[in-house]
Amino acid sequence: MQALLLAAGQSSRMYPFANGSHKSMIKLFGKPLLEHTIEKLKNKSITDVVVVVGKDNDIESYFGDGSKFGISITYVLQEKPEGAGNAILLAKKYLRDNFLLLNSYHVEIDRFVDLLSSAKVDGVDSVLLVKQKAETWNYGVISTDGNRVKAITEKPEKDKEESNLCIVGIYLLSASFIDELENTQAEHYQLETALDVFSKNHVVNYVETKDETVVLKFPWDLLGVKNYLLSDLKKHIAESAQIASSAEIIGEVYIDENVKIMEKVVVKGPCYIGKNAFIGNNAILRDGVVVEENSVVGANMEVKNTLIMRDSKTHSGFIGDSVIGKDCRIAAGFCTANVRLDRATVKAVVKNEKVDTSVKSLGVMVGDGTHIGIKSSTMPGIIIGRNVVVGSETTVMNNIDDNTKYYTKFQEVVVKQ
Repeated sequence: MQALLLAAGQSSRMYPFANGSHKSMIKLFGKPLLEHTIEKLKNKSITDVVVVVGKDNDIESYFGDGSKFGISITYVLQEKPEGAGNAILLAKKYLRDNFLLLNSYHVEIDRFVDLLSSAKVDGVDSVLLVKQKAETWNYGVISTDGNRVKAITEKPEKDKEESNLCIVGIYLLSASFIDELENTQAEHYQLETALDVFSKNHVVNYVETKDETVVLKFPWDLLGVKNYLLSDLKKHIAESAQIASSAEIIGEVYIDENVKIMEKVVVKGPCYIGKNAFIGNNAILRDGVVVEENSVVGANMEVKNTLIMRDSKTHSGFIGDSVIGKDCRIAAGFCTANVRLDRATVKAVVKNEKVDTSVKSLGVMVGDGTHIGIKSSTMPGIIIGRNVVVGSETTVMNNIDDNTKYYTKFQEVVVKQ
């Protein structure tokens, strides 16, 4: 079996983290998400991989022909982001009988390969992976007859959907489907339109999963991907790690080479601490923290359900339900508000549009190279761009664009007695 991975597109809704690269090249546990996906495919003996990439990508230079990862990679260029259907057609000459189609960030693919394969019996042309969703109007929804897909409706009107079974973006397709795709008008939802027609004339089955599936559309979705990878984490402490005797390491915690953990630190797993990271006195890491290599969690800092990317340094305070980019500097007394006072779901502004994140706990997303002064704070769902300077004692109430200085003015008053 082959795998066709989609890794083109501009990833603009992932701002401020994609930074000109595809979002699948964001690193977690020291590796790009695409590398995690490739490893999971290899574990299922899928070593023939076709990757659809955009222009000026860094994927080809990182992965090469795939040989150093134990697989074979063929690259296909998609110059414009014209959807998955167009990507399949561009890759047609490299595809054989049956192939998996998935986004390149689907690090959970190993959980579904056997499920899809078991449903691809004689007489079945293709298999779709589906999951029950509440907000069906955001997905492609299938109507069914037994195990067969009878029709697909992309983003149906609310309360008019045929079912709550939604396509999650992982497919096992046959070469015969490509013929139908070629006869379908080119547009963004070409794949879904072709599958709808194909299912009416061929046997297309579906398999339903109860497991969570990875989504990576907005920057806060990195927290969900992080938590998925942490769910498979096994305890490990490198021999070169230095851990104070008074520190508490509880549960599944991965501590890489040359990590230093100081006195009275509490680390509650699952947690990943990358190479050369430093955890200062009395720090608390809990509820799913990832600290990438060369980063610092300062003394008296509490970190909860957060990703801190490589080479970033924090001091004291609280960081909750947040994503901190690379090479950031966060001074003492920093605090993220991660819950609204009314306890409603957090709203965030992406590309000038307010988005309901559907979560009640969400802190801040901080772009690479940003510096934040002492005693500063952020409101829930704030997005701070790259290379920003936030002045001391500033509360960030709104998103901040790249390369901006953002501070509160103070008036000094001196009265002689």
